[in-house]
Amino acid sequence: MFGATEEVAEAVSHALAAEFGVDVRCRDAGWFDLTELEDQDLIVIGSCTWNIGQLPSDWEAHLAELAGLDLRGKLVALFGTGDARGYPDTYLDALDAIAKAVTAAGATLIGEWSTAGYRFTGSLAQRGTNFVGLALDQDNDHDLTDARIWVWCAQLANEVELAGPSPASVTGIVASGCLTPM
Repeated sequence: MFGATEEVAEAVSHALAAEFGVDVRCRDAGWFDLTELEDQDLIVIGSCTWNIGQLPSDWEAHLAELAGLDLRGKLVALFGTGDARGYPDTYLDALDAIAKAVTAAGATLIGEWSTAGYRFTGSLAQRGTNFVGLALDQDNDHDLTDARIWVWCAQLANEVELAGPSPASVTGIVASGCLTPM
């Protein structure tokens, strides 16, 4: 096991479990049957952005499948890891592709996160003054990660409450190469 996304996914799963009172397991997108997402109420997807705005290979390979799912009525929250100083003009670009795929599948995106306090010059994952999901930079702002995760998970709980009953099922998955198969 390796990678900032794995570390972040584990922290997000613990915070979500605390907020919702349900078990949240991290799953690797490279080994996960994406059709299982259709049975979930809240789906949390995380991904790193590689190099100059690229999706990890397993997300790239499964993006069309993700877009083809029936996620109508499902809430989806995204989180991403990236290096804002090393790649300031493509920070978290991979989240944009995932956001477009889940939206095409009919899901409702929740969990936008303010761009305030981030140093970057461009991101496809930016919508106005927000990112499409939680933005984390383990390379440069590791000390802010835990607090951001807990605040974001509390925000998700509030957004889910506004949307209706608490989810009975929550799935967290991360990009390949971050977790071993389950």
